[in-house]
Amino acid sequence: MSELGNKSTLIIPGRIIFGTGTISEIGSLAAGYGKRVCIIYGRESFIKSGNLDRVIGFLTAGGEKIEEIGGISHDPDELLVEETVERVRPYRPDVIVGIGGGSVIDVGKAVSILLTNGGKVADYWGGRVFTRPSIPYIAVPTTSGTGSEVTKNAVITGRDGNFKKSIRSDYMIPDAAVVDPSLTFGAPESVTVSTGLDALIQNIEAFTSKNAGPITDTLALRAIELSGEYLIKAVKEPDNFKAREALSLVSLYGGIALANAGLGLAHGLSHPIGIHFGLPHGQACAVVMAKVMEYNYSARKERYDKIGSLLAGKPGVDAVAAFNELAFCFGISTRLRDYGVTEEDIPLLTEGSRGGSRNYNPVAFDDTEVAKMLKELL
Repeated sequence: MSELGNKSTLIIPGRIIFGTGTISEIGSLAAGYGKRVCIIYGRESFIKSGNLDRVIGFLTAGGEKIEEIGGISHDPDELLVEETVERVRPYRPDVIVGIGGGSVIDVGKAVSILLTNGGKVADYWGGRVFTRPSIPYIAVPTTSGTGSEVTKNAVITGRDGNFKKSIRSDYMIPDAAVVDPSLTFGAPESVTVSTGLDALIQNIEAFTSKNAGPITDTLALRAIELSGEYLIKAVKEPDNFKAREALSLVSLYGGIALANAGLGLAHGLSHPIGIHFGLPHGQACAVVMAKVMEYNYSARKERYDKIGSLLAGKPGVDAVAAFNELAFCFGISTRLRDYGVTEEDIPLLTEGSRGGSRNYNPVAFDDTEVAKMLKELL
């Protein structure tokens, strides 16, 4: 059997609406679930962008009754999720709309399912299983990075701030996703870089995952090509519509690819690095990505060669070199010591990478090999 015959699964929201200006459809979409709408969103930047007023305008035009739940922070912890559940509960919404970056969308997913299943986040980390569908949920991303609008998990930080872990269920896949690139305009350069790199790395790892298949390969390859052509342009020309639209597709494709093929060791390492040393998620992924590719290369040489060519826009370019050039362009050091990591921290980071995304890495490295890799990155 060839690679084209490999098993490939596609589990996605019931409806995905993509396109510039499609946020105007949010009113009619929400109305299909009922009249009581709860909007969950982030902090001041979202309000100042004018996007909140746009969304509320489209919703109220259809006669929906709106309850606003704002102030959702980056890297939400289990306490914030549980507090948000109690803020939403009295309203008894027919549908919840999460609009923001990956953190906001993840909180919306978690709230939607905890309202119907009960319990606390830690219960589901501990093995409790979701048995009831969530309240209908519409995810609307305002960054081009996480792909959370099409996945079945929510990444939540522990209450002590020492770890991140997902809760997950097929019931958590949003009922609908509205991906409107116009909502990403105005994002700070640092956010565009970090989320753009996160989306790119999601596609790289999904394409080289041990669970990669022909459906996800098709999406991931196109996304890598678009990243090579438009990521730098979106940073240098933040008002370039085509570049913003391309990155929104990269993020969407990456979310679908990771949800169905899995990720790899770069994402596995990014969580402990990010939480213990304060790096944005996409940057944490980027710091280790080239080294992970270097260690994986022989197991997926043909695929990494293809990645290198797509990123560089010409054949014959090594994927490690192509990625390092991109990281250099954005001023991202790939030395862990530049972020305060010391040799004494390596056991902590190695332990924190176990399970999850690391399970899908094309090579099953043991802790000794992971620690060696991290030491080389110091």
